[in-house]
Amino acid sequence: MEKKLRIYTPNNSFKVDKRLLSLLLLWSIVFLIYSTKSKFPSNEENLELLGFVFVIITFLYFLYFMISNFFLCETTNGEYSGNLIIDSEKITCNLDVYAIHEIEKISILSDYFHGKFNGNTGAWERKKSNGVKNYIEIYKKDGEYKKYFFLQTKTENIGMFSDELRTYYRFGKLGEQNYKNIVD
Repeated sequence: MEKKLRIYTPNNSFKVDKRLLSLLLLWSIVFLIYSTKSKFPSNEENLELLGFVFVIITFLYFLYFMISNFFLCETTNGEYSGNLIIDSEKITCNLDVYAIHEIEKISILSDYFHGKFNGNTGAWERKKSNGVKNYIEIYKKDGEYKKYFFLQTKTENIGMFSDELRTYYRFGKLGEQNYKNIVD
């Protein structure tokens, strides 16, 4: 079986969570009901009951939203477009092939695993990682630079290339600390 990781190409467009928009809509309805109540005192009892119902619905939805954020992975805003394959002689990223003698230096960030709890997110964001914030940067001797994002899971991760990466480390293409972070 060939060892490979899936390449991920992120989109630059901003995407808002639909659950968050629903929560904001509920809060807006509650605010609208209570601000309307002061303008029309004749229907105060009906608006009071309607406002109370929406407060309860909004509170329950808020609880659901916050609790479910602990169990859902971050949304992925992009597409999978190929594979990352690291051999002793070359690195293949999608359709691009980089021979070891062409590479000046590589740098790898590999801290994110699909489903791993990420406590550094904001209050409204999902708490589990989508596993696609990992990247490999390849600097060629001719000055060209490319950055590829890749997906990591518990079973399919950059650690499975430890033997191949040792070759890049021995030839000075991969930094010592970067290599230790991947192997350990």
